[in-house]
Amino acid sequence: MSKSAKPATLADVARLAGVSVPAASRALNGGVRGKQSGSPELRSRVEEAARALGYSVSPAAQAIKGGRARTVAFIVGDIDDFGSATMIAGIMHAAEERGVSVAVRTTRDDSAREIDLLAQLRGERHLAVVMATSRTTDAAREAAVKEQLMVLNDHGARIVVIGDNDLGFPTVTVDNRHAARLLAEGLADAGNRRFAMVSGPDIEVTALERVGGFAEGLAARDIGVDERDIVHTEFSRDGGYRAVEQLRDRLAELDVIAAMSDAMAVGVIARLRELGVPVPADIEVTGFDHVPMLGDVLPGFSTVEVPLEEFGGAALALALDESADAAETIALTATPILHGTPLVPA
Repeated sequence: MSKSAKPATLADVARLAGVSVPAASRALNGGVRGKQSGSPELRSRVEEAARALGYSVSPAAQAIKGGRARTVAFIVGDIDDFGSATMIAGIMHAAEERGVSVAVRTTRDDSAREIDLLAQLRGERHLAVVMATSRTTDAAREAAVKEQLMVLNDHGARIVVIGDNDLGFPTVTVDNRHAARLLAEGLADAGNRRFAMVSGPDIEVTALERVGGFAEGLAARDIGVDERDIVHTEFSRDGGYRAVEQLRDRLAELDVIAAMSDAMAVGVIARLRELGVPVPADIEVTGFDHVPMLGDVLPGFSTVEVPLEEFGGAALALALDESADAAETIALTATPILHGTPLVPA
């Protein structure tokens, strides 16, 4: 193409491919179905014509044309957290298949920042907003979040929430309570009788669900846990590390410290080893979420495999598929892993 030649247009691409301009647009830009828009043969013809003419899609032009960016805002609490990082990877893979981009925002687990971020999103004109922050039992905080989400929804963004909540939007969830109960029953059936639990803040729904389910599983085996042995702290490695100090005077009495995230389990193990407590010889430490590398260094590690990467695809299905129900919930399955072996429910 000479320097004086005009850039190829979408109409040029459509003409060379032998299709209508709308069909060429859907093949290159994607509707909500992304790369699945149109037949494979049609998409191939259009893409080949675009390559031959040197035509490329302008994301900015698409945003101006449609009045809305081809992006999804994904809000997490802590971008360094393993669970958040895995969910980010999952939603990015799913978004690529649909021809949209992901804008990640982090609240840093700060409730005021969470509200500010949601307010800022109004001007960014995203197709959808996916909330993957921890929901809480704080009624005022949840009402403030819901108010911001309602405004975004009224402005045309689809809203999806990951995790148990009462916000009233399409939700992707997993049964934390049931999985925790199954893991507790398996640990008790293996002969353990003295347990402590380490979990996230007692205001967070996920933390309460996991502790509640674990306690139910132990109760089903006639095992109780002293309230002093249930420690609520940050859902992090450092939170698990600090939790051991609250249990330090009673470590000799314990068979298992059940951490309600694998990151917390790492902190618990690190502090126990500093104190000269062999793991798992003297105390077994368990987790939740399933960080693969822990299984590599602790082959018999017990945890719960949460399908974190699947959350992204499920959330985008609710946010972008035209057939999605406005009140729909997608429930994913968590799998307890006892001493390295997945538990199959009876």
